[in-house]
Amino acid sequence: MKRFKLNMKLNLGRLSFVLVSVILVFSVFYTGSAYGSFRLDEERLLQIARRYFSTQLHLHSDDLVTVKLARDIKADKLKKISWVCVKEDHVLIAVSEIDKEVYGGWSVATGRSPGQKTKVGDMRTPEGIFHIKSIEDASNWGFYEDKATKQLIGYGPYFVRLETNRWKGIGIHGTDENHLHEIGTNASHGCIRMANDDLLEVVRMAKIGQKVVILPSL
Repeated sequence: MKRFKLNMKLNLGRLSFVLVSVILVFSVFYTGSAYGSFRLDEERLLQIARRYFSTQLHLHSDDLVTVKLARDIKADKLKKISWVCVKEDHVLIAVSEIDKEVYGGWSVATGRSPGQKTKVGDMRTPEGIFHIKSIEDASNWGFYEDKATKQLIGYGPYFVRLETNRWKGIGIHGTDENHLHEIGTNASHGCIRMANDDLLEVVRMAKIGQKVVILPSL
């Protein structure tokens, strides 16, 4: 009987050790916990969209009232979406330049250093007109090291890779909960970084070939 009780204690001890180990491993490698939204409110979203249509597409001021927020996005409209990132405002918005519709907008983190990207590793987000090259599952990518702080940062569930011609590894991706506070600041290595909930919204609308415009300001 004593031996039976001793074996039970040993087995329970081993089970507890295994459970604790699993929890520790999960906490180290799980990168999908940065959920929460930094979605722009409607007023700010329309304000930024109208500034884009005015300054970049030269839409007449009288016609800016036609720029509207779309409540539902039909499948046939997805191919018309253009993504616009304004670095100064730290925002990413989804618009249709053809239909003058706005589909969503979110606060994001952009490159730690301001200005146009000129070399690899300069911590700048490239400016220009690009396109979505691929939409990749990043849920098992783990972490990358921040070159300045040496902290580990998660990629989130997806990596929307951009075709930038000159620069490799530039895209739109998520983060981890320890770096959510960096959304809305200059914090990335050059990518557009956002909260994972917001990234999932982007991925639902993203299609290969869509235009991505990255501007210093509006």
